[in-house]
Amino acid sequence: MSTLKSMEALVSNILRVGVLMSAALILFGLTLTIVTGDTSCPNGKMDLDWLIMGDPFFGPSHILFLGFLTLIVTPVLRIVASIYVYTTLHDNAFTTITTIVLFVLVVSFTLGIG
Repeated sequence: MSTLKSMEALVSNILRVGVLMSAALILFGLTLTIVTGDTSCPNGKMDLDWLIMGDPFFGPSHILFLGFLTLIVTPVLRIVASIYVYTTLHDNAFTTITTIVLFVLVVSFTLGIG
């Protein structure tokens, strides 16, 4: 039973840390925006290419984007952790269902649907 509790704690901690990191990044980005007055986005839009290949200076818009990206990725990491937990517990039904959910999420992110 302690193994199950530790696995539940792992999934719970992923959500907690992800949300707290996201909140910290968003708060920091908003603070920088207010302090500097910089509301610009160099390309007029924010996407992952802009974050990776863009200006090396992390302006407020970069930090805000990282915060929202962290908020989006957190539930996906929770699903991956759940697949690990269900696989470890040899629960084939939940492993299959959670894997299908992950597949649907990855496809929808890739295609830009939803």
